[in-house]
Amino acid sequence: MTVTKNHSERAKSQPENGRKIRPESFFLDINISGARISAVCISRYPEDLSIPGLPYHNYTEGWKPYGHEKTKERVSYLAERRNRAVAETLALLPETRHVLMVDSYYLQQGEQIRKLITEYIEMSLLTYRTGCILGASSWIYDKTRIRPKYRFYDSWTTPEGVNLRLKEVERDGGLLSVKAVGGCYLFPVSVWQKIRYDVPEDLHGCEHNWLCEHSGLPVFLSLSERMWREPVIYPRGKRVRMSLHLSRLFRR
Repeated sequence: MTVTKNHSERAKSQPENGRKIRPESFFLDINISGARISAVCISRYPEDLSIPGLPYHNYTEGWKPYGHEKTKERVSYLAERRNRAVAETLALLPETRHVLMVDSYYLQQGEQIRKLITEYIEMSLLTYRTGCILGASSWIYDKTRIRPKYRFYDSWTTPEGVNLRLKEVERDGGLLSVKAVGGCYLFPVSVWQKIRYDVPEDLHGCEHNWLCEHSGLPVFLSLSERMWREPVIYPRGKRVRMSLHLSRLFRR
């Protein structure tokens, strides 16, 4: 595939065998475009990123119908796909210096992604000159219990976020120092070149944990930039059963 840079026309996706690369364009803020960031997403079907002009590679090969099980087989599968996706991105866009790894759930949350990129650039330039990893916090309106509530979503990858409260996060923002982030985050490409994605032996987390924890860089969760998952909704009967089951666990 030939990647071109067009500063006079709206960037267009270029499909080839399920892949999509969107070249740099004038639609991207000049400070962001100068940072040489490329977005990478693994997905089942080709999907667009809602930030025209940001170099973007959508990797769709090798999809398998895994659920959300926390198994070594699934994490190994995800690690392999992410490694191939980043490798192809660097082959197609060799000028890449930073990677935005973004799950398909968040591709259309362009405003949050832009702000996260800006925050990352400022941190890299002003404070963490040797590099850092920055991820957005992920949230969901959980309707799986009798009383629905907002909660931090990615607790397997980032257990430090379990006790976060949305109202406090919205009020205070800021950064939380963590061991790993997932879902939507930025990191120097040199980290992947040294570490790549792999499976934590004890499965305390997923492929994101491997990359972050072996990077040697400070890792932060942005509480100012919040991504949203689609609500999980159970029928009332199942919500009652789930709530009663949790009550029994808490009484032990």
